[in-house]
Order: sequence, then C-alpha cells, then structure tokens
Amino acid sequence: MSAYRVIGRSDGVAVRAYEEGDLEAYRRWLQPEQDWHRWDGPYFPKLSSSEIDERLDRFRGRIASGEYAAESPLARAVIVMDEEPDAMVGSISWHWESEESDWRRMGLTVYDPATRGRGVGTEALRIWTDYLFAATEVVRLDYSTWSGNSRMLGVGHRLGFVEEARFRNAREVRGARYDSVVMGVLRAEWDALPVHATLA
Repeated sequence: MSAYRVIGRSDGVAVRAYEEGDLEAYRRWLQPEQDWHRWDGPYFPKLSSSEIDERLDRFRGRIASGEYAAESPLARAVIVMDEEPDAMVGSISWHWESEESDWRRMGLTVYDPATRGRGVGTEALRIWTDYLFAATEVVRLDYSTWSGNSRMLGVGHRLGFVEEARFRNAREVRGARYDSVVMGVLRAEWDALPVHATLA
C-alpha cells in the first residue's frame, strides 16, 4: 500500500499515514466547490488558493522529513478503502483541547461523496479511536460537530459516543441557526464495546 505504516483496518476501510502521492488528491479535495464543505465545518471560511498551497507545502516538508510516519501517535492520517488503498477518500486527525490534561479532540472528514452512506466515517473513527486509546494514556476522546450534520452525529451514536455538550444556536449555516454538539467517549466505555478495529 505504502512505504508508511497502516494504522488499522475495519470492514473494508483502512487508515494510514500521509505520503507524497496523496498531496494532489488532497489539493483537489480542498477546493471550495467540493461538496464536503457543506457538511464539515460549513461555518468556517474556505481556504484560498494561496492557503491551500501553504498547507500542501507544510505537508510535503513533513512527509519528506519522515515526521508524519514517525509521530507517535500520528496527529493526522488518510482514510482509504481496502480495494483502492492509494486513493484518499477522507482524512482524520486529532488536536489538543488541553495538553495539560491530555484531552484530545478528533476530527474526521469523508471527502468523496461516492463513499458517503457506506459506513466509511464510522469505520474510520472506530480505527482512530482504537488507535489513540492504544497509543496513548488518554482517558477520553471526543469530537465536535453541528446539529445539522445528522450523519456525523449518527457515527458517534453507532460507536457508543455520548452527547456531552450542546451549545444552542451557536452555529450559523446557510442562513439558519444550529447547535454545536460535542460527542465523547471514555476509555472504560470504549474498552467495554464488543467491536474493535484491527490495528497494525
């Protein structure tokens, strides 16, 4: 699949480290006309052409240095389908909500509209959650979304995440008001679930 390591697999979906060959696909997916922008953070401004170039330059440098392959845990990764392991269909990541208490917030985007509705987001988040709990001592993980993104809320519910916060009317999308929602899971809750990914 790649010179870089695969994080894990689950039900036809795999998560792996970024590689140089992903960057042109990533450039295409970042373009403002792509449909995923309507669902993933549509309240945030889209990147300009120069901002996309700057992001890709940073990624290229980190890939060339081996940083993205060596990080433990990886801070971001590529979502692919097992049948097309070189074709990026989405990305997944985490960032510090509070480094002092080891509180990590995850991010998930399925770019390719042809893969939506096939459980790709659910399996990618299953892999990523398993991976982060295995690779760190973190006691909780969460992600934020908005109440108009029913698919992303459904991903969390299917995986055993619970709604931990709801900020009413906090997001404006296409002229309408929606709630901001945080879905979270504790390590003990996750460990008790019956279905887990196969980690590499």
